[in-house]
Amino acid sequence: MRKQPAKENGNTVQRAQCVAFANHKGGSGKTTSCLSIAGYLAKGGSKVLVVDFDPQANATTGLGIDKKTPQYTMYDAVLGQCDGQQGVPITRVIVETDVENLHLAPAEFDLAVAECYMLSSRNRTSILRRILELVRAFYDYILLDLPPTSGLLTINGLCASDHVVVPLDPSIYSLETLEDLQKSFGDIKRLTGHAIHPIAAVLIRYVKADGRKRSPCQEVEASLKAMFSPVFVVPAADEIFQTQKKGLPISHYAPQSGVGKAYEKIANSIRIHALAPAGANKA
Repeated sequence: MRKQPAKENGNTVQRAQCVAFANHKGGSGKTTSCLSIAGYLAKGGSKVLVVDFDPQANATTGLGIDKKTPQYTMYDAVLGQCDGQQGVPITRVIVETDVENLHLAPAEFDLAVAECYMLSSRNRTSILRRILELVRAFYDYILLDLPPTSGLLTINGLCASDHVVVPLDPSIYSLETLEDLQKSFGDIKRLTGHAIHPIAAVLIRYVKADGRKRSPCQEVEASLKAMFSPVFVVPAADEIFQTQKKGLPISHYAPQSGVGKAYEKIANSIRIHALAPAGANKA
């Protein structure tokens, strides 16, 4: 861990902007989007922490960390905030990665078990927010990779976030799931008082139509634009598979590829929107 608060453009950043990547549907590109954007933010000089809050631990392996290796994970950090349980502070969980300026709070499958302990704890929706308070002065951005569920892990991630990015794949099921996700935003605000601020939707595996008829991707994109602003598209690309094999974000594997440039554009937008007043969106 660094000893001094993060700096950007010479100004001390007192609290990191916390951005959650959320969608109740699996296969929507949450982890890929989270890591790709984290890579570009770090490449631009920002100090970035990725918090793997998904028991599948794909963000952990996606940054080249064997999920069997870390001594402590977010499971231990969660237990440290649960009544009657012993855990560790997140400062003992965080590890360095091979990417400069990019740290990781890894996950493991037992994080799913920790959710059971969370259910019986006081202030159970603010557990992750309390965990992160210890390190928010040391990063410019904290990116949360959330599980594809509507459970307490996801609720904690949303309650801890300043902003939300919604990745999704081009399918009817994704659009149907968005209705549930937006409903959960409203439920969280009503029950906890915490307002959810989506700052972008990211449509992955985008393929344009060959002829005059709109492709399914373009139809989903049109529907998204009625709910979110801005909406970004990321082309289908073999490079994503290769980044997963290499354990590197696209920013450090194939930055000049089409998918790399697409995620760089999204990262630049997040730099702007995360510093703007919250709530300036359609969702």
